[in-house]
Amino acid sequence: MAGFLDYQQPNRSAFGNIIRSLGRISNFGMKYDDMVVRNSQAIGKTESSFFNSEGTGFTQDDAFKWILSHQDVKIRKYIAYFDRDYLEKRKFLRKFALNGEIEFILDTVCDESITYDDRNFFATASTLNIDLKDKILDKITDHYNRLYNVFGFQQSNLAWQYFRQFLIDGFLAFEIIYDNKGKEIIGFKELDPTSLQPVVEKVGENDYQQFWIQYPANPQMSRKLTNEQIVYISYAKGNAVSRVSYAERLIRSYNILKIMENTRIIWNVMNASYRLKFVIPTGTQSQQKALQTLGQIMTNYKEDISINDNSGELTINGKPKVQFYKNYLFPEKDGQTPDISSLNPSGPDFNIMDNVLYFFNKLKMDSKIPYARFSSRSSTPMNYQIGVDQMQRDEIRFEKFLRRLRSIFQELLVKPLYIQMCLDHPELAKDRNFKSKLGLNYNRESELEEMIQMAGFTKRIEFVNGLAEIKMKIGETESPYFDKEFLINRYLGITPDQAKTNEEYKKKEAKEAEKASKEGEGKEGAEGAEGAETPSVTI
Repeated sequence: MAGFLDYQQPNRSAFGNIIRSLGRISNFGMKYDDMVVRNSQAIGKTESSFFNSEGTGFTQDDAFKWILSHQDVKIRKYIAYFDRDYLEKRKFLRKFALNGEIEFILDTVCDESITYDDRNFFATASTLNIDLKDKILDKITDHYNRLYNVFGFQQSNLAWQYFRQFLIDGFLAFEIIYDNKGKEIIGFKELDPTSLQPVVEKVGENDYQQFWIQYPANPQMSRKLTNEQIVYISYAKGNAVSRVSYAERLIRSYNILKIMENTRIIWNVMNASYRLKFVIPTGTQSQQKALQTLGQIMTNYKEDISINDNSGELTINGKPKVQFYKNYLFPEKDGQTPDISSLNPSGPDFNIMDNVLYFFNKLKMDSKIPYARFSSRSSTPMNYQIGVDQMQRDEIRFEKFLRRLRSIFQELLVKPLYIQMCLDHPELAKDRNFKSKLGLNYNRESELEEMIQMAGFTKRIEFVNGLAEIKMKIGETESPYFDKEFLINRYLGITPDQAKTNEEYKKKEAKEAEKASKEGEGKEGAEGAEGAETPSVTI
């Protein structure tokens, strides 16, 4: 199989620099993961599916075994390449997403998840700045802004479009492009996720490294890239019962809704004109001849009504318009004339839309969007409340759902940011906790979440202050029954990391205050000495 470096002959040295620069990051990470895989004693969920009936399938040093083990230990993503039905499913999902109701749902989720500020940023770099130097923090901000611009997010609504594509397809994949020295990320290229296959290869006597093979079945198009050259996200988890994308969960309820709507349309169209009954005399014809006569009449006067689900067009016998009148011509023989009479329509009253509204509510439920967001579809207007007391439970669930989507999507920027920081500061690659300190702080569409947090925090403060007022009398003196630090740790909802960060800020503020105090004393001493040397003049 042709490798990526073999194909890029003119720039072979440049890509060699990339591999060497990224080797420190990937090798260190793989060594850590190798240790996890080697020390694991159990059979993983992915591994077990590839064992044969005799309980054997690969050896401990088999590279294929390492691929499966890393899927259970590290990757845990749904890989589109291994789903042979996904290509057809993706075509259907993209066509399905063009329906008006589905477009409204997708746009609503995207608008809530990706919200731009005045600088066209939908998120900023978020760091848990414990034990990080100011120089590192400044570098993180600078690199994030540069990568955001390199991705093309600042010049357009490309991030919104990618998020929408992620909701429909369920996958996104990009190549991270480096400069000739392999020291700086200079661009991103969108890839087809179905073309990428993760593999693990042996690079030393006891070392393995993860790669991605692009188009492995096509030698001319096949490329081999390191894990640090690929950003790959998936909506579903590998080897889990789950929808492949967000749009897939809407298919059933939408199709049933359209069936219910179409029955109303067809019923109204069918009964917009008289329904006629034909009695055709057959005379002395044989049974076979009579059936042929009836079959010919049925062919001439039948009506084929169809509705295009995509465009909403209704056609009758292939014509786009409903006829307002019809002419019926029959021959007469031996005084026998056909009898035509009208039939009164009978059946349920399809003007009642309760069944349609029921399945429309099912579509709302599957979309996870709060019902209040669909208020424009009903005759009763609904106010959008942001207060905690007035907020409905489905708003809270919807916000949690958006957080889960954002947690997947943020890897598009967090992984390149982590790699760039490790390239600039190789010592960070040895810090297993550094990557956990990086994240994105998404902009919100409104102050809903902040209002919830502030209102909840205010109520906790009131509760803590109430408990702090409880006194315990010992002898003649009264003292608080609860310790304030215990109340804060127990009821204020502050995490240990936030408490540690607060202590760091307090120490930093104390140092700055002490420094300012010393500078003030030195300044006063200097002014006193200057005043002693300079005589004062009184007028």
